[in-house]
Amino acid sequence: MSGARKESLTTTESEASEEVGEEREVFLRDGRRLTVSDAGADQLVEVRSASGLVEVRIRLTEQGPVLQMESVRLQLKASESIELESERVAIRGTESVAVSGGAITVEAEDDATVTAEGEVRVRGKMIHLN
Repeated sequence: MSGARKESLTTTESEASEEVGEEREVFLRDGRRLTVSDAGADQLVEVRSASGLVEVRIRLTEQGPVLQMESVRLQLKASESIELESERVAIRGTESVAVSGGAITVEAEDDATVTAEGEVRVRGKMIHLN
């Protein structure tokens, strides 16, 4: 993450003002702590680093669980498939973004736009337009 702005998942002001009920804590290796607590109507399950920063937070809400993570590296691996589905999906790389695989398909139900500050290159054995 060279030069990348790092946002920590420390408790925000709105969360700090919430009433925190009983807290249960388990001490893990390397100084990490697992805490389970109430935050208003929600329940929190957190893994904190030795310095107290939140590394993983699961907020159990009436609408469903909300997962937050901060780590050096994130790996997802599945023997069958990985599917993401949401109203919006944003992928941002501060240095680069690479997509590779067997066949790659990009489809849009509405307009599709490609914008680049530099040149755009399309390479292939045969390039079909329209």
